Amino acid sequence: MVLQLVTDELGLEQKLKVAYSAWARGDTVALVSQCGEDCEFTLVGNAVLNPHAGLRVGIAGLTEVLAHFHRMFEVREFLIEKIVVKGEDAFVHWHSSLKFRPNGRVIDSERCDLIRFRGGLIQSIKCFYDSASMAITTGRAQVASADARISLPPAGLKVS
Repeated sequence: MVLQLVTDELGLEQKLKVAYSAWARGDTVALVSQCGEDCEFTLVGNAVLNPHAGLRVGIAGLTEVLAHFHRMFEVREFLIEKIVVKGEDAFVHWHSSLKFRPNGRVIDSERCDLIRFRGGLIQSIKCFYDSASMAITTGRAQVASADARISLPPAGLKVS
């Protein structure tokens, strides 16, 4: 509640910086305080390859997926590349270096989030990320061997 009182007068870009800072340090309580009660969180991707993929609705669903993510991953580095706010819509492009705790593998992750506000609170977050690299890092997918790769046509060759 105190965080909401402090952030009530902030613009949407500043609220996003507060929310992403909370995400980076694993502070789920501070992050969800920026969200509406019926907030929708969608991590685009295949749930077989990434258990965090899918739609979560409400503070409970958002809290659950964020807490699980931070149990599985350690955020090593975090950088917001760009925030664009237009009306009550926002786009955030960011990078992070994550360590997958169960096997120690590190992934350099890049994500783009589409965010919609309502009444100064986050109403929906739709996250786009490199799901293939995430699946490889977590051991849910394997890299194809060199002989199984499709060869590309020579440069300059026109394919119709």
